[in-house]
Amino acid sequence: MDVNRCGLGIKEPMFRLPSELQGIQEDFYEHGIAFLKECDEAKLSKLASQLGKIVRPRNEKISGTGISNIRFEPSLVGKGYSSEELYFHTDRSGWDCPPRILVSTLKSKSTNGGISMLADTTRIIQEIKKQGDGLYELLTDPKHSSFRTDDGSFVARPIFDESSGLFRFRFDDGIQLSASLVLRFSQLFDAIYRNSFSVGLEEGQGYLLDNHRYLHGRTSFIGSRELLRALVNLPPPKSVVTILFDIDGTLCRSEELSVDAFYSCLSDIVGRPITHANTTVSLHGRTDLGLLQDILDFHKVEPKTSVTEKFLESHPRYLHASLEKGLKSVACQGVKDTLEWLTAKKKNSDSPTLRVGLLTGNSRSNALLKIRAAGIDTELFDLSISAFGDTHVDRISLIQDSMKKLRARDGPDLHESKVIIVGDTPLDIECAKRAGCAVVAVASGNYNMDDLEMLEPDHACAQIGESRAYLDSHLSRPATPLPLMGN
Repeated sequence: MDVNRCGLGIKEPMFRLPSELQGIQEDFYEHGIAFLKECDEAKLSKLASQLGKIVRPRNEKISGTGISNIRFEPSLVGKGYSSEELYFHTDRSGWDCPPRILVSTLKSKSTNGGISMLADTTRIIQEIKKQGDGLYELLTDPKHSSFRTDDGSFVARPIFDESSGLFRFRFDDGIQLSASLVLRFSQLFDAIYRNSFSVGLEEGQGYLLDNHRYLHGRTSFIGSRELLRALVNLPPPKSVVTILFDIDGTLCRSEELSVDAFYSCLSDIVGRPITHANTTVSLHGRTDLGLLQDILDFHKVEPKTSVTEKFLESHPRYLHASLEKGLKSVACQGVKDTLEWLTAKKKNSDSPTLRVGLLTGNSRSNALLKIRAAGIDTELFDLSISAFGDTHVDRISLIQDSMKKLRARDGPDLHESKVIIVGDTPLDIECAKRAGCAVVAVASGNYNMDDLEMLEPDHACAQIGESRAYLDSHLSRPATPLPLMGN
């Protein structure tokens, strides 16, 4: 293994603590790999157990936790137990379905060598498929590759399974190739190297990778090198329905409150009057951050960065002040009853798992203030899957943010899921469709039914209570698959 051939060079990754479960899962489901630091055997075992079921090691001496101790050991079978170089491979490539997750940490570092090398097969397959010279067809046809099983026999399996997205590979006596693929093997190996990178790990550092997507290996080493590793099977997918609610015009009406607080706050910060009357920027369907940037551009206010920071810090106080003036936030018709109905639905074990969150252009603090002021219980919403307008300038980014959080929460279950966006503006409909989500359009804001129906949402209604039959059709049966964004 030659680190100088890695087309993506040497990587200096962002490392996460083993306790940062959500961040690790976000990295894993978005990028196929997450890097760990300050990880020992106990932390590795706990993390692996949180992700799924640990696969007991095959022939290793074990500690009872299912953690393999990978080090130079002549009595154990496999190059992993030698100091020789270890070529790019998939762990348990001969199994019908190799474990989905491999998680490891370096317990002791060798004197020299032992550099980790990793290759993303998503990039490899995209490159090979684009070439269109027949190699892709060889990789996807089981007639051209066989893998050794645990009983020593060989079973025909494609290197890349188009239906599941599983890429399996090794470069030793555990794989057999047809003459046609042998002739093209150097081309495949070059593609693997071009889409690989190397990482020099220190003690306590490691990675958690998608064993169906990433190939891993290492260079030879001198001295004592010890790696702790766990293989993990993910739990079977379950059906999940996620409903993400917009706030303004969907859950509550608070226009006078919003306008008064927004412009009062901004005027005080910049030291001159900026009002709704002297600003021709549309407020509807926007995020607080995006709206603020556009208003600052309109009025040629600089420096925008410091003004934005001051605004986001001060704005909640102005909302409280506007509330004290008597400006109100009022729940839209049917909202409280519908949320109570959804809460009862969550308790139905025969239905898909139901998650209810927020997808709003309001900042987090403003969103919760408006909801509480409207008499709506904020405990009904799962804020860990919600997205707010103080971190994104446009609405599609809000959906992508929430999808990233859902992927971290549900992982493979998202394949069996449905995400439904509930909003009151054409922009809600447009962005939901772009993201591949279903959308319920509610004419309880500033747009009427005709305006919303023209954009062909999955369901349109005058008030949210009229959406129960549509929502119930998804909560009373398995959800339909949703494509994963970012893959």
